[in-house]
This record gives sequence, C-alpha cells and structure tokens, in this order.
Amino acid sequence: MVLKNIVSTVKLPIVYSTVNVSSGRSKPTAPELADLLEESPPIDRTTLNAWEDADFLAAVRAAGRHKLVLCALWTEMCIACKCFFSERIQQNISSSL
Repeated sequence: MVLKNIVSTVKLPIVYSTVNVSSGRSKPTAPELADLLEESPPIDRTTLNAWEDADFLAAVRAAGRHKLVLCALWTEMCIACKCFFSERIQQNISSSL
C-alpha cells in the first residue's frame, strides 16, 4: 500500500514486465505485487534481455524519462542485461533489489 501511494503521489511511470508467463514457462507475478501494479499491465517478454523486446523498449521510450529505476528478482539476469544495454539507448540506470 505504501509503494502504491508513493508511485501515485510522485506520478512515476511504471514499465512492468514478466518473462514467459503466457507460455507457461514462468509463474505470474505474486498477487500482492500484481495488485500494486494493476494500472500497469505486464509486458510478457520471451527473452531475459528486456531491450530485445520491442514492446518493452517502446514502453520505456514512451515514459519519456532518461533516468530509470529497476527492480528485479534476479540481479545478475534481470538487471545486469538492462544496465549493460542501457548505454545503447542512452538511459541512466539505478537499480533496486
């Protein structure tokens, strides 16, 4: 509830993604977290590198921000690729675990 209030007060754009949920290879986001993100439907990607997903990249660009805050379950996979490739699309990254 606190996170939801902060996000709505500060009006942060959220790009929420999952990997291979629709294919059944991965489980959906925990309901408690998904409920907090109900206004931002997930982009279900098929690759761990989010920058390779056209829908994810379009959503990040549509947010109109040059600084990003990333949250993920597995830092080495979920954040490392995004940080490495962020230079290619000129984004500054801060990460959160």
